[in-house]
Amino acid sequence: MDVSAGPSSSGPPEVPAGLAFPGAVRLELDDLLDQVIARASELKSVQGRLRKLLASTHHIAQRLDPDELRRRVVDSARGLVDARHAALGIVDGTRASFVHTGLRDEEVAALAELATGDGVLRPLIADSHPLRLRRLADGPHSALPSGSFLGVPLRVGRGVYGHLYLVDKQGAEEFSRDDEELLTTLAGAAGVAVENALLLDGARRRARWQAAAADLSRRLLAGSLDPPSGLRHLLDEALVLSDGDGAVLTTVDDRDPTWIAVPCATGALVELEDRRFPLDGTITDAALTTGRAIVISAVPEDRRATQLAEVAPAVGSALAMRLSDGIAGDGTHAVLVLVRDAGRRSFDDDDVDLVEGLAAQASATLAVARSRADREALRRVEDRESLVADLNTRVLQRLLRVGTALSSAASAAQPPTRDRVLAQVDELDDLVRELRRAVWQAPGRDAAGADVPGGQAPPARLP
Repeated sequence: MDVSAGPSSSGPPEVPAGLAFPGAVRLELDDLLDQVIARASELKSVQGRLRKLLASTHHIAQRLDPDELRRRVVDSARGLVDARHAALGIVDGTRASFVHTGLRDEEVAALAELATGDGVLRPLIADSHPLRLRRLADGPHSALPSGSFLGVPLRVGRGVYGHLYLVDKQGAEEFSRDDEELLTTLAGAAGVAVENALLLDGARRRARWQAAAADLSRRLLAGSLDPPSGLRHLLDEALVLSDGDGAVLTTVDDRDPTWIAVPCATGALVELEDRRFPLDGTITDAALTTGRAIVISAVPEDRRATQLAEVAPAVGSALAMRLSDGIAGDGTHAVLVLVRDAGRRSFDDDDVDLVEGLAAQASATLAVARSRADREALRRVEDRESLVADLNTRVLQRLLRVGTALSSAASAAQPPTRDRVLAQVDELDDLVRELRRAVWQAPGRDAAGADVPGGQAPPARLP
């Protein structure tokens, strides 16, 4: 029995003519499906990037110290927009410091030149608006990494704290507008995190300054530190709490007002201790003349800091603060000088406020301690005068009367006896002179003029 061949099972079944879409409708439906698929893919991509943005924001929005936070901002920005190189540039006057990843030293130097000069990054620096370029290394700056560029400002409060630089977009010829918007959003979140970190760091530093000032005051008023030791303790505390690399105390005496003396120094400036310099044109002269804090952002370029640069060539910035007159001795004017190495953050207004607070409290306490030491010295002098009067009345006068009587008796004695008696009279005269010398000796010094611990003179030895 013959069986007629049916439709092939290898292909799709034919659609009945009554159920088929017209050609135009079918094309429109295919377009709609393609659009839905494209929008779904786009939505999935946007969702992925938003997740990356949220993860990056969470990564930086933690209570961290400023240095660690800046590093996290750079790493997060690089991963967010798939850049090969990333840097955060912080411009302070004419100097720029960078936290970067994926860049060589020469590339960072070239980027710093563009950030502080009139190069292609000037619109970003001057106008503080995002900047996108198809290629950054065009022009004379061949040391820069080749590739596309995206830069956005990082604002803290009402000012611009720094700028984020992203170079060489991976997987595309240039950064897109979406990359710009994502990075701008991340920079906004980073600005808030940086501001919070700076505020927290400032609060901690102020707390440390206050604790150090209180400890210095307590030790001075308790008598465990004398004024000279208090000055050195002030210098050491100021160095640690200001995060400085060197500190020095300079003084000018009214008896020799054209020269600077350095009673104590520490850190990178320790070689200045016990040296003398002409006053004119120095940072000490500027601080004494103006009576306010002097900040030098570039020490090698400022003639007022010549001595600092000679002793410590690595120094980059300096802060000089005038202290209260007389804390280093009567008729003296003192200046506290702090320095930081080049490449580190320059001293700013926050540092000035902190140093002023510590210097004011320490100066007042040192003045009180010196006044108390002067009163103690005066009391010792008065006690010594009382002792002199008592010795003169009870001892010296009696010794003089004994000597006079012995001299009179010796005149009537035989020569051998007279000689022995007169020798004893001479011994009494020497004893009287020794007693007077011991009593009128300056408080706190021995017969040779050396300092005696505790400010007490050694007792005279009777023969």
